[in-house]
Amino acid sequence: MIRYRPLFLVTILLFLTFWSTAVLAESYADLRADYQELVLSKKLQGQRVNWEKLLRRFDRFIASGPRTTELEKALFLQARTWDGLSLVSGSSNDARAAVDRYLSMADAHPGSNLADDALFNAGQVCEDRLDADGEAYRYYDRLVTTMPNGDMVPDARRRIESLPAVVKATPVVTQAPAVDPEPHQEIGDAPRLERIRFWSGPEYTRVVLDLTAPVVAQPHFLKGDNPRLYFDLLYTRPAAELEDLVPVRNGLIKQVRSSMFDEQRLRVVLDLNRVAEYKLAVLESPNRLVIDVAGSPEPVGLTAAPPTETSSASISGDDSIANILDASAERQPVLHVPQDAEDTGIHLIVVDAGHGGHDPGAIGVKKTREKDVTLELAKEVANSLRRKMGVKVMLTRSDDRFLELRERTAYANQVGADLFISLHANASKNHDVYGLETYFLNLSKNNQAAEVAARENGTSLQDVGNLEAILFDLMANAKINESSRLAAVVQQSMVAGLRSHYSKIKDLGVKQGPFHVLLGAAMPSVLVEAAFISHPREEDRLLSSDYRKRVADAITQGVMNYAESVNPVVNR
Repeated sequence: MIRYRPLFLVTILLFLTFWSTAVLAESYADLRADYQELVLSKKLQGQRVNWEKLLRRFDRFIASGPRTTELEKALFLQARTWDGLSLVSGSSNDARAAVDRYLSMADAHPGSNLADDALFNAGQVCEDRLDADGEAYRYYDRLVTTMPNGDMVPDARRRIESLPAVVKATPVVTQAPAVDPEPHQEIGDAPRLERIRFWSGPEYTRVVLDLTAPVVAQPHFLKGDNPRLYFDLLYTRPAAELEDLVPVRNGLIKQVRSSMFDEQRLRVVLDLNRVAEYKLAVLESPNRLVIDVAGSPEPVGLTAAPPTETSSASISGDDSIANILDASAERQPVLHVPQDAEDTGIHLIVVDAGHGGHDPGAIGVKKTREKDVTLELAKEVANSLRRKMGVKVMLTRSDDRFLELRERTAYANQVGADLFISLHANASKNHDVYGLETYFLNLSKNNQAAEVAARENGTSLQDVGNLEAILFDLMANAKINESSRLAAVVQQSMVAGLRSHYSKIKDLGVKQGPFHVLLGAAMPSVLVEAAFISHPREEDRLLSSDYRKRVADAITQGVMNYAESVNPVVNR
C-alpha cells in the first residue's frame, strides 16, 4: 500500500487545483474565436496540424463537462471543424469523421436547435463528398420526419427532391433492420435482448427488458406532439425469437418497438400518448432493465400482475424500483456481474482492438493497417481466453468502427470487467526496430514510452505531459500495482511462447506510460504491442493467422498465470 505524507498530499492537491483551473479556463468562446480565425485564413488552413490542434482542444473541452448548451455548441462546432478539414484535405476519412460527429451530436441532443443542422450537414457531406446518396437520403428524411419544426426542413426537402429517383425509391429504414446475430456468436461479445414485458398499474406502467448479460443503456426522451422515450443498448443484439413490436395501448404507452439502429446499438422505443416522467433501474440475477413510466393508464389496458421473478425475493431479483437506490435515468448504477463474496477469480475480460473506423492506426511497409490486425488478434484472444479459462469475454468492437479512447474503458467499467486488455501493433520511423512490449498506465519514465503514448493517444508529446498531471489524481485509487503485475506476466508469457516457434523474438520488456485508452479503467489493465508493423518481418507475422493465434494463446497463458498469483494473496 502506498502511504502519502500529509504535506505531500497537500502539495499534490494544490498542484491539481492549479492545473485543473488552467485547463478549464478555456471557454467555448475561445474555441469559437479560434475556429473563426482558422476558417478565414487560407494560410492557417493549409497546415493540417492547425486543424488537429483545434480538434484536440475540443476533445478536452467536451471531456471537462461544460454546461449543456455549451456542450451542444461545442459538439456541433467540432463536427464543423472536421467538415472544414475534409474540404481542405480532400480525405474521405476526414469527411467520414465529420459525419460521425454530426450524427453523435444529433443523437446526444435531439432537442437542440442545432440537431437539424447537424443532420442536414451530415447528409450534405455524404451526398457531396462521400458519394453516398442513399445515406444522405436517410439523414434528410430523418430530419424531416423527426424534426418537422426545424429550420433546415425546407433545405432538406429540396435536397431530397434533387436526389436520383432510384435512391428515393428505396425504402427508408430509420432504424436498421435486425441482423442475424449468429456471426457474432463465435466472438461472444454481444448480450441479447430476449423478451419485452409490461404491466399497467394505477400509478405507472412498467416495461421490463429481459437480457442475457449486463448492458450499457443510454436513455433519450423526444418530447413534442408524438413523444418517444427510447434507450440505446450498446453492443446488444435481439434474440431470434424477440417480438420487435409489443402493443400496449393503455392510454399512456402506445407500443414498444425494438430494432438495430446501427451495428453498435439496439434501440428500444416506447411510443407515448403524452409526455410523462419515468425511472430506469438496472437489475441482475437475472439481468433486466426496468422502466417505469408514471401516469394513470386507461382501465382497459390493465394486465393481471406486475412481472416478477419468483426465484428471488432479494433486491437484485425484485423489479420494484422503490427498492433500488440511485437507479434513476439521471444516475444509473455501474453494471456488473454479481460475484460471491469469497470469489476473487476472473470472470469477465474486456478485450480492446486498437484504433478502427476512420482511424487506421500505424501503417506497415506493405500498407497493412494496424486497425485490421488488431481486430483479428482481438477475436483470437477472445476465443483463446474463453476456450482455456472458461471466462466471459466482451470486445469493445467486433468490426471496423471508430470508438473514442475514453469509450473503451468506460465500457469495461460499465459491464464490470475484471481485466481490460488493449491490443496494438507498434511502429517506429526506424524500420529495423522490432520486438514485443507491454505497457501499463503510469507516468512515462522515458522519451520512448512518451512517444508510444503520444502515437497511440493521437496526441502530441506536450499533451502527454498534460495527461501525466492528471495521473497524480488517480494514483491513489488506480490499480497500478495489479496492472504492472499483469503486464509482467503477459510480457513474459508472450516472449516464452513465441520464442519456441519463431526466431528473433526480442523482449523489449514492460514499460509504463500515460495512455488515454487505459485512463479511467477501474480494473487491472494493460496495453500490448504485439509486434512492430513498421518492420517488414514482423508485419508479415501480424498478417499470419498462425502468429496471431500463438500471440493470443500466450496472452491467455499470461492471464492464467496472473490469476493464479492473485488468488492466494487475496485469500490469505
